[in-house]
Amino acid sequence: MLLNLIKNEFIKIFKRSKTWIVFILFLMFIALTVYATWKGEQNMKEINSPEYQIQIAQEQLAYYKDELKEAEASGDEAWVESIKSSIKYYEQNLELNKKILKEGVSEDSWKIELDMSIANIKRAIKEYEENGTKERYRSDYLSLQEELETLEYLKTNNIVPLKGWEYQEYNFLEGLSMLLGIGLLVAGIAVFMSDILSGESTPPTLKFLLVQPVSRAKILFSKYIVSIITVLSLIIIPEIIGMTFVNLTSDINAANYPTRVGQQYEKVFNPEYGEMVLEKIPETSEMITNFDLAIRTIGYQAIFIIACCSVIFMFSTIFKSSMTSMAISVILTIFLSIGTQVIGTLKNYSHLLFTTYANSYSLVSSKLPLMYNNEKLTITNGIICLALTIIVSYLVSHINFTKKDILI
Repeated sequence: MLLNLIKNEFIKIFKRSKTWIVFILFLMFIALTVYATWKGEQNMKEINSPEYQIQIAQEQLAYYKDELKEAEASGDEAWVESIKSSIKYYEQNLELNKKILKEGVSEDSWKIELDMSIANIKRAIKEYEENGTKERYRSDYLSLQEELETLEYLKTNNIVPLKGWEYQEYNFLEGLSMLLGIGLLVAGIAVFMSDILSGESTPPTLKFLLVQPVSRAKILFSKYIVSIITVLSLIIIPEIIGMTFVNLTSDINAANYPTRVGQQYEKVFNPEYGEMVLEKIPETSEMITNFDLAIRTIGYQAIFIIACCSVIFMFSTIFKSSMTSMAISVILTIFLSIGTQVIGTLKNYSHLLFTTYANSYSLVSSKLPLMYNNEKLTITNGIICLALTIIVSYLVSHINFTKKDILI
């Protein structure tokens, strides 16, 4: 009987015009994010092109040469030396880009630049160690060590370093997660699911089901499981389609590119800023590939979607009016999503709210604690919070639906 209920619920939910409207709108949103990722790369390519860099260098040289006259007239030697240093820098930059424009870039030039970067970082690390300041500047010292590990991995595996703005599927996934994390994901789920039960209470179409020889618990569970499967499909499938499209239309293979996850933080007082700031805890992060990061991101996003669906489902069982259910669901979830990002007091408790974990990419990549200045925003706490949200929400839904005669 349960399988028949689930089958009927699938038929009903996919007959709703709202289901297909939401699916099409999300596909359009995915397409816009793909375009934004591509456009971002085009803009950065233009900025980093030799032609643009030559133009900038010429403008800066003209500015500093005029300023040099004022500095020499003032007799300020320090000012004069500073301007001459800037002029020398832009003259070198101008000659370098003219040479690149004329001769092009060697295919192996990235290897030379990579070796230079590795040497510079090793030199900086050695200075911290020799000067005895690695503990004083522990965060900077740790960042240099992690960067050195990443660069040496690139060299060992013959991987071309990325700038961070390239048109590739993992940048697309990061951008998409950030957009969904500001409240769009929870708001979309709220609009889609808020009337999943309350919408059938007015008019009372549940009467037909409730007079059948089947328990209310099975009716509730069938609607719950179908709603979750549907929402997961409507969100994750378009995301995978978007990533696949970007992968097929990009000339960059970033699947094996290294990235860091699992970084833990602690709050320390920074006398320079006069406030508590987050500082990295040594040896708490690990290096994985972009492909592994994407798998984890989608996995944690799926858990978040289930938690969000559970909360909206609970509201739908509590309120008879579908409009009331939708209004409360949308307003509350958006307030929690945006409020925790802008209200300082709420940031301290953001790890206790399921809406905080909407940006699964930032959670996995350890960027979420920095966004909220909350060291408790860890993957472990996220799983605990989402799991409790799912359990409590469904229990409330179950008790309300099976024990109270409010839907007939």
